[in-house]
Amino acid sequence: MTGSRVRDLTLLSEFKPLGLTAEALDGGKPSDDDDDDYHYFLFDPQVAGDRGGGSDDDDAFLSNESGDHELFIRGNRIIWSTGTRVYKRFTLPSKVIKACWCRMGEMSEASLCVLQVSCLTIYGLTGEVVSVPLSHAIASIWPLPVGLLLQRAPEGSLLTNMSSSPPYAFTSAHDTFRLKSDIRYSPRHNFTPPSLFGIGTRNGGMSISSHLILKDPLEDPRITYIEERDKLNMMSEFDEVTIWTSDYVPLMASYNQGKMQHSLWVVEVCNSNAEVGKPKSCDLSAPVVSENHVFRRIWLGKGSQTAASKVFLATDDDGTPIICLLFHEQKKLLSLRLQSLEINNDTIYDIKPEMSWSISAIAAAAITVTRPKEKVGKLPLRDIIALTPENTLLLYSGKQCLCKYAMPSTWVKDQVLRKTMLPRASSIMQDPKIVDLADAVEGRVNLVLNDGQICRCTLRRNPSSCLADDCISAMAEGLGSSLFGHFLGLLWGDDDSTYLLDASSSPDSEWESFCDVITKICDKSESSLQSLSDSVSSSSWEFLIRSKYNKQYVRSNYIADAFPGLSPESHGFCISGATVADRQNTEQAFYLKFLPETLDTLHAVYETLKLDNLRKRDLGLLVILLCDIADFLNEVSYLDHYKRDFPGIVKIFKKPQRLLTSRTPPSLFRWLETCLQHGYDCTSTSDLPLLVCKDGNCIVSWARKIVSFYSLLCGADHSGNTSSLGFTFNISPGFYRNREELTVLAMVGERFGLQHLDLLPAGVSLPLRHAIDKCRESPPTNWPAAAYVILGREDLALQHMRHPTKSVKLDHTKSNLIAVSTPYMLPLHPVTLPSSFSDTLDAENTKLEDVDTFEGSVTDGMEHIFNSTTQLRYGCDLRLNEVRRLLCSARPVAIQTPGNPTASDQDFQQTQLWHLAQRTTALPFGRGAFTLGTIFTLLTEALAVPKLVLAGRLPAQQNATVNLDPNVRNIQELKSWPEFHNAVAAGLRLSPVQGKMSRTWILYNKPDEPNATHAGLLLALGLHGHLHVLTISDIFKYFSQEHESTTVGLMLGLAASYRATMQPAISKSLYVHLPARHPSSFPELEMPTLIQSAALISVGLLYEGSAHPQTMQILLSEIGRRSGGDNVLEREGYAVSAGFSLGLVALGRGEDAIGSVDTLVGRLFQYISGKELHNDRFQPLLSFSGEQNRSSGQIIEGNLINTDVTAPGAIIALSLMYLKTESELIVSKLTIPQTKSELQYVRPDFILMLVVARNLIMWSRICPSEDWIESQISDVVKNGIKAVGNEMDDMYETDAEAFVQAYVNIVVGACISIGLRFAGTRDGNAQELLYKYAVYFLNEIKPTCVSHASGLPKGLSVYVDRGTLETCLHLIVLSLCVVMAGSGHLQTFKFLKFLRSRNSTEGHSYFGIQMAVSLAIGFLFLGGGMWTFSTSNSSIAALLITLYPRLPTGPNDNRCHIQAFRHLYVLASEARWVQTVDVDTGLPVYVPLEVTIKESELYAETSFCEVTPCILPERCFLKAVRVCGPRYWPQVVEVSPKVCTEKPWWNSGDKDHPFNSGVLYVKRKVGVSSYVDDPIGSQSLLSRAMHKMSGLTHSKSSPSSTDSTGAVTIEQLVSTFSSDPSLIAFAQLFCNSTWSSRSELDFKEFCLQVLFECVSKDRPAMLQVYLSLYTTIECMESVVGGTCISSDSLSLSSLKIALAYNEALSNGRLTTSRGEIMQSAFLGSLKKRVDDLLNNSLYVDSRTLSYTISGEWPSDDSLQRNSSTVLSWYLVWYNFPTPLQIKNATEKIKGKMISSSVPLLRLVFPATHITAINAIHRFLSSSQ
Repeated sequence: MTGSRVRDLTLLSEFKPLGLTAEALDGGKPSDDDDDDYHYFLFDPQVAGDRGGGSDDDDAFLSNESGDHELFIRGNRIIWSTGTRVYKRFTLPSKVIKACWCRMGEMSEASLCVLQVSCLTIYGLTGEVVSVPLSHAIASIWPLPVGLLLQRAPEGSLLTNMSSSPPYAFTSAHDTFRLKSDIRYSPRHNFTPPSLFGIGTRNGGMSISSHLILKDPLEDPRITYIEERDKLNMMSEFDEVTIWTSDYVPLMASYNQGKMQHSLWVVEVCNSNAEVGKPKSCDLSAPVVSENHVFRRIWLGKGSQTAASKVFLATDDDGTPIICLLFHEQKKLLSLRLQSLEINNDTIYDIKPEMSWSISAIAAAAITVTRPKEKVGKLPLRDIIALTPENTLLLYSGKQCLCKYAMPSTWVKDQVLRKTMLPRASSIMQDPKIVDLADAVEGRVNLVLNDGQICRCTLRRNPSSCLADDCISAMAEGLGSSLFGHFLGLLWGDDDSTYLLDASSSPDSEWESFCDVITKICDKSESSLQSLSDSVSSSSWEFLIRSKYNKQYVRSNYIADAFPGLSPESHGFCISGATVADRQNTEQAFYLKFLPETLDTLHAVYETLKLDNLRKRDLGLLVILLCDIADFLNEVSYLDHYKRDFPGIVKIFKKPQRLLTSRTPPSLFRWLETCLQHGYDCTSTSDLPLLVCKDGNCIVSWARKIVSFYSLLCGADHSGNTSSLGFTFNISPGFYRNREELTVLAMVGERFGLQHLDLLPAGVSLPLRHAIDKCRESPPTNWPAAAYVILGREDLALQHMRHPTKSVKLDHTKSNLIAVSTPYMLPLHPVTLPSSFSDTLDAENTKLEDVDTFEGSVTDGMEHIFNSTTQLRYGCDLRLNEVRRLLCSARPVAIQTPGNPTASDQDFQQTQLWHLAQRTTALPFGRGAFTLGTIFTLLTEALAVPKLVLAGRLPAQQNATVNLDPNVRNIQELKSWPEFHNAVAAGLRLSPVQGKMSRTWILYNKPDEPNATHAGLLLALGLHGHLHVLTISDIFKYFSQEHESTTVGLMLGLAASYRATMQPAISKSLYVHLPARHPSSFPELEMPTLIQSAALISVGLLYEGSAHPQTMQILLSEIGRRSGGDNVLEREGYAVSAGFSLGLVALGRGEDAIGSVDTLVGRLFQYISGKELHNDRFQPLLSFSGEQNRSSGQIIEGNLINTDVTAPGAIIALSLMYLKTESELIVSKLTIPQTKSELQYVRPDFILMLVVARNLIMWSRICPSEDWIESQISDVVKNGIKAVGNEMDDMYETDAEAFVQAYVNIVVGACISIGLRFAGTRDGNAQELLYKYAVYFLNEIKPTCVSHASGLPKGLSVYVDRGTLETCLHLIVLSLCVVMAGSGHLQTFKFLKFLRSRNSTEGHSYFGIQMAVSLAIGFLFLGGGMWTFSTSNSSIAALLITLYPRLPTGPNDNRCHIQAFRHLYVLASEARWVQTVDVDTGLPVYVPLEVTIKESELYAETSFCEVTPCILPERCFLKAVRVCGPRYWPQVVEVSPKVCTEKPWWNSGDKDHPFNSGVLYVKRKVGVSSYVDDPIGSQSLLSRAMHKMSGLTHSKSSPSSTDSTGAVTIEQLVSTFSSDPSLIAFAQLFCNSTWSSRSELDFKEFCLQVLFECVSKDRPAMLQVYLSLYTTIECMESVVGGTCISSDSLSLSSLKIALAYNEALSNGRLTTSRGEIMQSAFLGSLKKRVDDLLNNSLYVDSRTLSYTISGEWPSDDSLQRNSSTVLSWYLVWYNFPTPLQIKNATEKIKGKMISSSVPLLRLVFPATHITAINAIHRFLSSSQ
């Protein structure tokens, strides 16, 4: 029986499932359920959380919850609750059969697996839901470490009949979360093939797998195998019913009813190349799987008529797993010890028959009591709580019974009293008895009483003593399993033990009980040794009992059957003299081995606690226990070691009779100091506790981490993660260049963060802070985010968290970063988002208002453009407000008229309003560019499209509204296409970072009747690439509406979304709209030319860059084909669209990918020149085109081609085909007219296109200079222009007009070429040149006050009509804005404002001019200044389509060029904008960047400076971006050198985006202000600021001066430089201006100097180190002065390590890049002060002499109260050897005949200071 002492349980509450309460609050349980038709289970939150450290908010919640969690299941509902609140609810389509937690695949967190009749639903913690249909009935599911085990129901069972419904009956597409790219993982193929569940069917005589394993939620269940006779056969044991599995160890327990036997299986994973046996009747082969799951039986138990009522996993006293099976009928608990063996990284499990035992029990459970913090791998150490048939609760550790538990007596009395109070109380009262145990979690368990009551109890109270837990955990690792098991028996089962006896005991009493057990062991050991020595016997038997052999035998076997709580009488033994002697020898062997090992183990804990500043109190408690053990063992050196550390609190132990041989105690401080002074190679492992050098999880792992960091820092070798000392540690993967970087990676791998660094003594932390400081400025770029947090580089951490591909794979979860960050800095780590996400202002507060309007504010679609970034970029500049005003089309425009209008005035109003309406309808073009990609809409709301208001208002008549007269003009016709463009502008606001657009949202915005608004939205979504989500049926429904603008918008949008993919389905849908391509059997369709032209461009976008031969031939023939209409302009527009499309298909491919080059190019030149067709040469093309068309004919007048129609398209096609190819041959054929006759026969606008084409081909020769433009002008034109300017020359007017027309078009073509060549570059030369020519043309139209450009011909307006000059002017302006796209260039913007106002006042400008001005303004502020243009081939093509030099004449003019094509500039735009965000404040800031451009053929590698927010160069040119300047920590973002020239800028949201989608996080250095607060740096002068501090410091004589009005406090000054709360708090507390005493002022002076040092060098963490070391000396001086009492000398040991670090730094063993982190002069002054203090102390010599002779410590009497403290300082500071060491050294030196013993003493004691050597020498001299 156990000891008589019974421990009380702690009652938590009466238990009731929380799910019942939740159901009651929800309105009660479902009516169709029975009362008892529910089940639940309790679990530890760590079961569902991330065992690796947590992730996301859900896992953070789980890790913070320490109570029980409950899953309550009733019907088809599951309630997950914790404590008193419901966490989550789940409702499923069918009844729940079973639910469990399981970890599958590579997921670190568990998933909730719910089994239903026809499907398995898997819920992830982050919200993912996977529905796995089941084609066969599954009886149950069980978790395993390798996946989820599914046990099939046997044929004919109830579940089999229930599963007759189809497998997908309860599965919908959106419930299935399939990420695999393989087709079998798509929602349409989510059923599981029957072949995966087995081979054939049972009825057919074929085998079926009875057990399946689901390894990954996105895979199919795998069949399992059974190992029999070295062969693998399919697991088809349907009779083996699973009754238990483990999610820690791959084990399964099953019961076979027919054979009445239990089996224990181990699940192993083997390769598929093993021999797999197949059933003989099987002709099909099993599916090929890369690995097989094999069941191997490791134990078989027969003779049980029923299955075990409970199976659970516990651990033995040595941590070995134990499988426990409870047989309720037999009232027995069978325990099987699991053996494991590691072979080639594989674990083999087995159970031996002799390694099992049983105990009497009717109920049992695994519970965590004796070792709550310990784990073996991932397996927690669990004890067994058993309920005996006598209703007694017993606690077991393995097979060892520890103690007995009972309900508290007070509770029992209360229950009895409560029952007696009941009205129908029974006359025979029964005491409450425990009849069952259930729902054990950690240290808590439910007790079921005989009256039906359920009580939740705990066997451990909270809080408990951390020191006691740490010591027990260390002893579990440090002692042998037999010794520790014996100790547990004494701790828990001894009659006198009070450990955790009372449930209400305090943590201190827990530690006292632990100490009492150790003390009693010492007492028993002493009495045992005494009794053994007193019993003298001369018999041979007793001599043999006392022999050495017997002692060794007893030491190794004494614990085999020892139950410490059981007396020998209980075994029925006869106690003879020999038995008593045997027992005495057993006890003696235990004591002889236990106490020394306990001393070593607890000493390791002691040395570890010395490295934790917060465990000083525990250290003081532990040292007393250690002194008792060391005193008992007569370990003099250990006693001396403890006395040196704690001279004030250690009692005076009896002086030993003589100085016996004693072991030298290990000392971590000594090892760390030696490591720094002489390097790792000179250290001794004897200075390290043995437990520190062993792998383990107890408290000693803290010291193990520090030792490993010092080892790496001081040059130790390591093999992988194994140190040279033998233990393993984790090193985070990453590149390192020196030992400091390796040390930081080790700190990250060990999850050692800044808050852990603050726990270390100041001196010990100093070398580690040195390593961090050295890596801080320029760490490697592939480190994990946690490493940057340790360095204090949160800016780099956030950058790498957003892009894990840039760094090595490591846990970047939130909890991991918190684990390495400073606790007081956690509130300063805000979740910062780009300003376009978070800073968008409320639309209600940013509506446009006008002082003249009475309607108040309106929503104009631009209210979101104002945010913190735009405010930072433009400051107080109001240009964005002006842009918004200019582009607003949602309010009536002001009309200036007289106050009393007449009838004629009303006509004037209508005329003026008509001209203004032309301008208003053109504004959406510019607004779309201005707001491009600037908002993020909610997919639950419809997209708001601002109104297009064509009305006017009369300010002179109280803002009366004037509408256009519908009788005069058709308003609806006027607004049809402008409404389209207005919707395009609204849709372009959506940012591409919006992510995958929902198909539902697009259809949600679809109106009942087609309209232009939705058509424009489709085009905008397509340009952003969002139309991928539309299905073919959706596309067909749109086309079937036969709505013109919808068809155009959808075709262009689809082509843009599927650009360069040649998607067949989209291609077919486009070709349907080209009647010329219909086969002869196709019915004739009347298709507008507008739709056909849009279809042509769409085909080009779809086949872009493919050089698809057949498509090119088709498009070539379309250039010369007559369209459906007879309008020649429509014919030209159709041919131009075909030319653009042909150029897109062969974009930049030139001659490298074109099949019949001669035929194709020759045909294009034929279209340009109009020469006769050579039928033999072009017959193949003509025949090809004629075969597929029956109604269209070539545009040929006789044998000549109508070049007016075909030439523009052919020129464009050639220019795009040979874009950037530098083909001299093609350019030579695209000649500009060289003679007067040629000028007469070539249209002037063709000359413009020829110039553009030539320059696009000769791309690299485009130069932004006036000379280059002049070189484009042919000699005949130059001479003609000179002749026109010379009045003396006689020239026909027609000739002059031809020369001027040619000159104008050549100049404009050259300007367009420059605009395309330098698109988005903001090139200064190009800007100045284009601006000059724009002003020149403006002056030619109408002279203004602007200075006229010199050197250019004048008087052009005489020979060229104003419309042509206006068109040329605005084309140049558009080119200028293409160059300056996104820059918001002020000069250009003023020029655009002038053009707009000029056009409005003159009132004669047509729609095309207004459209050009609107587009130009939008380009200049593209995307609110965050977007710009690219110069890639596809971008140039898109810009050329946008800038095509034929401007429309009206809002509905789509003849020469469809207006919808003007929106294709979006395809050329890139969000190359970057802003910098302060990582501490989360606010955008100005930061200078150094941008490096790659070397090219034209220029060398160059660097220039930009200030954020700014726009970066193109990706193909960009090499690196570096944060420069003195105010922010540097960082470098390097662009991969292996970048294709045509590779576009990264899309927003890309994982590999180096600039974090436009946000670059930076960290401001301490001691400087931001550029916003201090633009010129005057406020950031630390000398000036600290001078103010100094003024405060030196005003000691007049303290009131610091309180004068307007005085600047120190904390205010510090707060201007840093937001670090530690610095501000330090200034407030330690720089107190109210201090007045001398010591206080000195301390304040020191604090000010330290504050200056830390602020100026940006090392705020060093404040703690400075203050700690400084107060160490101050405290010593106070102790010597008698004003203070010190209890330890640990701070002095810390100071010695700091000095050793300083010595290593001065000797070059450690190096630094940013200067020393602590002033060496400061450390030197501290050393000198300590030397002076100890050398000048009274009685030091006499105390040292007494200590040296006998080891005697002085007593602290009233006169010398701190004498022992001063002596301990002296001994520690000078490394004074122990008396025993001095004695041994004296014996060695005695025989040496030398005059002085100092040299020999230096050899004997190399680590001892010369001062101590001289003291020993004086002792030896005096003794002689």
